[in-house]
Amino acid sequence: MHLLSQRGSKNRGRRVKTIALVIVLLGSVGASSSSRVEAQSAGKLRRWAQKAIREGNYERAEELYRRLLVRNHRDQRARLGLSYTLIKQGRMKEAFQHAALVAGQDPLNARAHALLGMALLRSGMFQKAVEEFTTALILNRREAMALAGLAEIDFFENRTQQAYERLRMATGLNPSEPDYWIAFGRAAARLERFKEAAEHYQRFLSISPRLDKEKRERYRGLIDFYFALARLNVSHLHRVEGPRTMTLPFELKNSRPFIPVRINGSDPLTFVVDTGASITVLSERVARALGIRPIARGGRARAVGGGGTFPIIYGLVNELDIGDIRVYNVPIYIRPFRHFQREGGAFRADGFLGLSVLSNFKLTLDYARRELTLDRSTGMRQPVEIPPEVTVVPFRTTNGGLVSVEVKLDGHEDCNFILDSGASTTVLAEEALERLNWQDKIVPDLRVRVLGAAGVLDDVHLLILPSLTISNLEQRNVRTPILNMDAVNEAAGFAQSGIIGGHFLKHFRVTFDFPRFRVLFRPQTEAVRRIPAPPNEQNEN
Repeated sequence: MHLLSQRGSKNRGRRVKTIALVIVLLGSVGASSSSRVEAQSAGKLRRWAQKAIREGNYERAEELYRRLLVRNHRDQRARLGLSYTLIKQGRMKEAFQHAALVAGQDPLNARAHALLGMALLRSGMFQKAVEEFTTALILNRREAMALAGLAEIDFFENRTQQAYERLRMATGLNPSEPDYWIAFGRAAARLERFKEAAEHYQRFLSISPRLDKEKRERYRGLIDFYFALARLNVSHLHRVEGPRTMTLPFELKNSRPFIPVRINGSDPLTFVVDTGASITVLSERVARALGIRPIARGGRARAVGGGGTFPIIYGLVNELDIGDIRVYNVPIYIRPFRHFQREGGAFRADGFLGLSVLSNFKLTLDYARRELTLDRSTGMRQPVEIPPEVTVVPFRTTNGGLVSVEVKLDGHEDCNFILDSGASTTVLAEEALERLNWQDKIVPDLRVRVLGAAGVLDDVHLLILPSLTISNLEQRNVRTPILNMDAVNEAAGFAQSGIIGGHFLKHFRVTFDFPRFRVLFRPQTEAVRRIPAPPNEQNEN
């Protein structure tokens, strides 16, 4: 019995060990199977997110990437995907934060640095954006987003040929990114390669999300416009004839300069000299009276006022006369001007003379003398002596060609403002108000009516801005309407925190030196004071 018991005990021991081993093996297989299921599930979520991005459903893609991060907060691919979708939705601060987390964990991640650069660029922080894009390309010279980002900076800073070359590389590396083809088309159009620009926009249409209906309509209209130019055998826009330099008087109404303009030999029409308009705009009433018909249409233009947009209808003016200067083949927008026909005539205008015409000259607005000068005699190679009382400010241009300068608000960091001679007043963007936490500076119980290119806005809040500084020029205690500029910023390419209008400009002799991409301010009143220039600007001129 004792021997049998010992043998039975040994057998039982073997069985227990065998069962334990089986349990361990089954547990291992179960864990492995669970890991595979988890990995497969994560892969499925990732594929769904990528599909949502292709469809333009960025909210859905964001939701899916957030689900992946709930499962694994260290999932760098998901975090970078989330950053990308947030950039697409215009939420730059949050996009930057997620890309920065990845860059902190993995400093050699080129995609993270490219996303950081893009968030910074869209926020208008150019120097820091350049640093991130450059880092991304050092880590991976084939990082298409970094190339495209640097190309956009080239475009904004008026190095169009360099932008064009970089965008050709970016579209070659990642031909499935719709935004690269739009940027490529813009660069080609600025170089007046209109047929090529139309081809790039068509490529955008072939790959862009169908959900983005309005954007697609806008570029389809632009393609139709370029093809219409080809049908009309127009090979060169804005061809200028007449004197090299010309000066004519202007009227100043509500801080806006008005001049007489002739269209196709018409009687004089009243136009606003408008550096806040990308192209020249003609009222629907005048276009009908002159027999100027639409040649293309599509999408909506972005502007301040009303609903922030207005329908795009393209026309073409054969001849536009400003004094003795004649400009041939001028593209225009045709639109109703009901809100510019108020009683008393203070705002009455037949059109707006935009930058597509004005940028062919060195434009001077002498507000004290009420004179406008158009000068195309100054070449880039001729030295220009700058008097000591003149302040020189470099400018960038937005996607639409608007003039943007760096401004300090009450001594805070630089931000970007559009210089707009067609605006009567300085405007602060709602986004800047919130960023600076200036709600306490709003004037209580006082609202104003604002007239903008996209219509009229009533009950607009006013803010007393302690100081506004451009280089060494400071204006204090500025009454500033607060407006939503999201529509403008969507089209600009980088954040604009406001608009500098006639209430600032009218204190100067202002020269827009388009060949050198700078603005010259000669003070004419005591309303804006000169302060010591920052050390890094004192020797620039």
